[in-house]
This record gives sequence, C-alpha cells and structure tokens, in this order.
Amino acid sequence: MVRSLFISLSVIWLSYLLSLYVKSFESSQLPDKTVSTLEGVSIRVYGKGGIEWTVKGRVLEVVGKDVKFEEAVLDGKEAFIRAKKAYIDREKGEARLTEDVELIYKDSKAYTREAFVSLREGKIWGEGYIKLIEEGKEVEGKGFEITLKPMKVMINKARVKLE
Repeated sequence: MVRSLFISLSVIWLSYLLSLYVKSFESSQLPDKTVSTLEGVSIRVYGKGGIEWTVKGRVLEVVGKDVKFEEAVLDGKEAFIRAKKAYIDREKGEARLTEDVELIYKDSKAYTREAFVSLREGKIWGEGYIKLIEEGKEVEGKGFEITLKPMKVMINKARVKLE
C-alpha cells in the first residue's frame, strides 16, 4: 500500500517535471507588433475648444497605439510647431517632440530641444531650456508651460534680454 502510494506520487512528480521541461522549449517571445511605415503623410487631430491640428511628416511609423513622425510639422490655427521627431500617443492625445523644436505663434518664436504637447487642450510644456523671441525681446529659461487659447506663457528661471 505504501509502495503504491509512493509510486503514484513519483509518477505525478515526474510528469510535473517533464511538463516544465517541455514548456521551457516553447517560444516565450512577446507578440510581434505590426509596424507600418508611410511617407509624406498628414493627419488631422481635433481637440477641446475648437483647437485643430494638421500633423505632417516625412516618414510616419505606426506601432500599435503610437505614431512616430520624422521631420514633423504640427500646424494649427493658433500655432505652428516644427520638430525633427514627434511621438504621438493616440489614446492620450499627447505628443513628445524632440530635437530642434520650434514654436511659432503670431509674432513670437520659441526654441527648445524637447517639448510635450497636449493636442486636445492646446498646451505645450517641457523641463529643458527654452528661448522665446518676441518683439525684440529675448527670454531664456529652464522649464516652461505654454497655453495657446488664450495665449499664456510661463517660463521658469527666466532671464530677459532687451535689444
């Protein structure tokens, strides 16, 4: 009786070890995300309060819910933004702009290395260096928040240069 119980437990234990061994050979890769690449594309984005953007780029890559533009241009009624790369999260309606970001709003221009944009709310912010040129005045600082409708600019650690 004890012997048959011991043999039964040994068979169960051995089958469990063999199943672990077999599972170790199965592919444990994550499912591949389909990447689509398009050239010369423009898309329209609509936000709150009538803010509308036309996003253009030389090359567009779509990976799941994320969109990546190279040589991106965000053209809106209120502002024009240019960057070498833009990463857009379609679910959140937010973009991360990198490398030589330029914002043009009426008579004002702003330059930074990285900025985040809420396409739905018309808000632009960042932690890095920014240079704002407006009507012969230069304002430099580190950290900023820009609201487009109505236009409001907040620059942290600002220095003003008058020309």
